[in-house]
Amino acid sequence: MKYKIGTVARLLGVSPEALRLYERNGILKSSVKDAENGYRYYSRLDITALMRARAYHQYGFSMKETEALINSDDVSYIQEEYRSREDRLEEEIRQKQMILGCLRQISALLDRIPSELWTIRRETCPGIFRLEFMKGEELILSPAQQELFPQWVAMAPFAFPSQRNSWSSLRNGRDESYSALGVLETDAAAMNMPSALSAGSYFPPSSCLYTAVEISSENSSCVQYLSHLKDYVDRHGIEVAGDPVCRTFLSMNKRENYRRFRQIWLPIR
Repeated sequence: MKYKIGTVARLLGVSPEALRLYERNGILKSSVKDAENGYRYYSRLDITALMRARAYHQYGFSMKETEALINSDDVSYIQEEYRSREDRLEEEIRQKQMILGCLRQISALLDRIPSELWTIRRETCPGIFRLEFMKGEELILSPAQQELFPQWVAMAPFAFPSQRNSWSSLRNGRDESYSALGVLETDAAAMNMPSALSAGSYFPPSSCLYTAVEISSENSSCVQYLSHLKDYVDRHGIEVAGDPVCRTFLSMNKRENYRRFRQIWLPIR
């Protein structure tokens, strides 16, 4: 028995155009019974083939791969394709788990914001790979770094905006800031240390003062949003060992005052 395209589409929860797409790709083969109006009709085997094709789609096979599997008569070939897809799925699951971990980490940071904002404590900062690309508003990437910069961008969400503020300039009331992309060392290791990281510099774990800040159009200069850190250093006679490095973990409301939340680590001796 043959069934009209509309009947099959409703039965399987797809559009008639989707059935035509499967047909154009060699997965279905309709028969045209009415040459005058061009009605397409499908058999029971077409319906089961489409159900199998939908399963392949859920496995992650492409349309071309699905067509090859549907029409293959080689069990060994199909087994090999299954095993290859298993490997790819395992890698995709690993990556999704990493992304989930990153999302949970940011959510945990947001949970702690009410108690951590503008407070200061001593801790060991994480290792961070950084690729500085701007000084103020000036692009400072070398030609080789420009070639690798898209690979850093592609590491999102593990690549994040990371600023470095000149501590000596800040102490003299000047904002000298360097914009970068950063990747935590733990995330870099989980990604098997992408070769593009060599284009940047490494900020190693060290003894630091840690603070979290909220920045908007009202306090956009580091002279303003780091004043509490400078006062803390002066009040306690702390010897600073380098420039503060920042991780922006949330940006919002760009159309108005563009609020940003940052973690800041200031190396100390």
